[in-house]
Amino acid sequence: FFLKPSQTTTMTMMRSLTVLLLLPLHAMASVCPDTPARVHASCEMTVTFDQSCEKVKNEVEARANSSNWVDPHNKGTYTLEIASGTRVAISRLSGDGLYTDKMALEFADTDSNGCIVSACSASQVTSVLDFSTNFCNLYNLYCNSEDGCAVVGDELTHSERYDSCWQRSVEKCNTMKKDEAL
Repeated sequence: FFLKPSQTTTMTMMRSLTVLLLLPLHAMASVCPDTPARVHASCEMTVTFDQSCEKVKNEVEARANSSNWVDPHNKGTYTLEIASGTRVAISRLSGDGLYTDKMALEFADTDSNGCIVSACSASQVTSVLDFSTNFCNLYNLYCNSEDGCAVVGDELTHSERYDSCWQRSVEKCNTMKKDEAL
């Protein structure tokens, strides 16, 4: 089976057009913040809450903006960068002051008065292994007292689905427990 040169050119153009049309869909589907690092660790997941998006967003923003809430993962510093409509952007400086990760969260109401959050944390430096840091960056913004986390306003009940987050050990999210045990 052989194609004429004009048929080959047409097929190549159609494949190229298909790829170009699909690229924006992939880019729109991800909420991950930009990073200057070509190779970097990240965690992208979807979290479903029983509470309304208003309550979930308020708790996330309160933790990221609080001078009283302490990040239980190595005492990093969260900064609320953007809180606009259904989107929140946050950065976190590691407890040792050496690394910054950026997070983006997109909130969507459910028919049952709950909330679905598409969330991503991305390292801003070249990295492959992060020992669950990007997962913990997100998890510590919504975990509840039953999980061993300090709550600022509302207890949140949640379930998680991991889109791209293979380093996700909850045990690594609260290093202060280890400090208290010493």
